[in-house]
Amino acid sequence: MNLILAPEPAPWLQLLSLVLGPVEQGEVLAPWALPPLLKGWLPAPSRLRAAWGRRTLPVPHGFRVWGLPGWTAVEAGLRLAAPSAAATFRTRFALRRRVAQAAAALLPGSVETVLAPSLCAREIFAMARSRGARCVLVEDLPSLRALHADLDEAASRHPEENFLRNHRASAEDVARQEAERLLADELWVRGEFCRERLLSAGHPPERIRELSPLLEGSEPARQPPRHKPGAQTHRVALLAGPALARGGLREALAAVEARPQWSLWVRPAEGTDPKHLTHPRVRRVTAKEQRTLQGVDVVLAPSWCESHPPELAHAVARGIPVIATDRASGFLPCQTIPRGNVAALVAELDALSSE
Repeated sequence: MNLILAPEPAPWLQLLSLVLGPVEQGEVLAPWALPPLLKGWLPAPSRLRAAWGRRTLPVPHGFRVWGLPGWTAVEAGLRLAAPSAAATFRTRFALRRRVAQAAAALLPGSVETVLAPSLCAREIFAMARSRGARCVLVEDLPSLRALHADLDEAASRHPEENFLRNHRASAEDVARQEAERLLADELWVRGEFCRERLLSAGHPPERIRELSPLLEGSEPARQPPRHKPGAQTHRVALLAGPALARGGLREALAAVEARPQWSLWVRPAEGTDPKHLTHPRVRRVTAKEQRTLQGVDVVLAPSWCESHPPELAHAVARGIPVIATDRASGFLPCQTIPRGNVAALVAELDALSSE
């Protein structure tokens, strides 16, 4: 038996065949998952069908998905109990712990492989290892200890940005994440930054695997075709991820301020200072523009801390240049700049303008 824990929807679930290897059967515990809509089943509105589709988990042939009836009510209650982003993170982390604990108590003796994401693995990995099973950890969360250090550094650079101090994971969760790594036979990471941190911590390189992003209908993104924005005098830069200081919003604004031929498209979120949205060359990006990158000349990810916004993989697949720090570049081909270095960001924009 092969068991996969999926406490919440996540992009890595599209890569099960890659992560598990030549496994023909598996059981996926995904309490949030819904069964596929049958063709012709009720003339449901398009929005309802789309929402239902996001809760339908496509799995390789031979795999079975186990949802939990009534889970949407549980999630609704959790949302009511977590009105802020910080409370939402605490709730998500607690939910992962509970799923790992429940699955460990029910783990059958015939288990061969257990796959679980960060903070959802410690108990079940300990049980699986005692039975000789392979333990595969997907690092779908940032390295919490490094994240805290990076947030503290960003807060010292931008003391006026109170949201940089809004949330820190508990010491228990930091220790839990590091214990899971020690229990794992394989560590699948999303970027070179995380890989280097694990190697520096003494994890054997043969246990570390590369989890590259997968776009719908494509292979993991690699080297993009060369992109030239064209001869227009006005250019558009899209800030990847939510418009927050931790994602490099202030650096992106400073770069745009220094180069009037550039505009900045952003996605506001909780913690976005409204005054940043009043700049004459800053505009809210629409959901369609964010998804298709239509009209975008470059994607910026000057993040202070580890993050993996999907706009980067979309840009690489479309041949759109990406300028990012090592915290956001993942395994993607990007023009890398130091964190907090506005001059380096401006120089990269100038290089694009000269093409």
